[in-house]
Amino acid sequence: MPILAATERAPSRSRVNPAPRRPARRRRKGPDMSAVWTAYKATGDVALRNQLVETYHYLVKVIGNRIAARLPRSIDVEDLRSAGVFGLMRAIDNYDLERGTPFESYCATRVRGAILDELRAQDWVPRLVRNRAGTYNDALTHLRKRLGREPSNHEMASYLDMTPAEAEKLRRESNLISVYTLCQQEENDDDPRVLRKLDALMDRESEMPFDKLVANDLARALMQTLLKNEATVIALYYQEGLTMKEIGRVMGISESRVCQIHTKTLKKLKAHLDSLNEKTERKRKRATFSAIRKPRAAVS
Repeated sequence: MPILAATERAPSRSRVNPAPRRPARRRRKGPDMSAVWTAYKATGDVALRNQLVETYHYLVKVIGNRIAARLPRSIDVEDLRSAGVFGLMRAIDNYDLERGTPFESYCATRVRGAILDELRAQDWVPRLVRNRAGTYNDALTHLRKRLGREPSNHEMASYLDMTPAEAEKLRRESNLISVYTLCQQEENDDDPRVLRKLDALMDRESEMPFDKLVANDLARALMQTLLKNEATVIALYYQEGLTMKEIGRVMGISESRVCQIHTKTLKKLKAHLDSLNEKTERKRKRATFSAIRKPRAAVS
């Protein structure tokens, strides 16, 4: 009995009051534009239409921002809003008061369509190519998740039910739809020291004049320390790009002899450079030691 009484006195979980719910936000009602709508449809006054455009312009901003959030940063949101304004004006002209449809719902569809039409007009990639690229990217994402690695071209062709050549062509087309700007910077960045991608782009094929002069002077100095056959092997191998066999044919010796001369020459050049480094280091130490021991000039 005591246990039963205690159980009866214990509060059940179902009786615990739930956490108070946050009251739902109520949309702020805009001004009553029914009189303006009636007057505009009756007279077609441009001033009344401009008043309607200013009243519902917030829809253009909201829809433009939502669409721009899913687009690359190279797309300017102001261009989207400009296209949306034209869609808003067409929606105002074509809106029928007698149907009873809220203008906000009717206008949102028109503004969104105008923005998307502007994006399609600016797109340099045909719509068919972009759709095919989307199909390839969806298949690539699916196979990556299923296989846990990058799928091969044959696996992609099998999944897409096409030949490997067609799958490779589709892959190249999907890579062509992406364009990257080399002038991109961080948003709201007023620091003039920030580099663009174009400023940091390295041309690995171009030659540096100073490095080329240093390399020529060093090669000329090293060639003076070599014998004639050694200099010939180095010049033909590194400058002309001939193989050991071709060098032997030019010099009238065997390929193994060319290899011996090449190995011996590299050791000789290394020893010569090491001796030059030792001489330079000794000169630097002597100059430092002399500067330390040199007495300071008497102050007059």
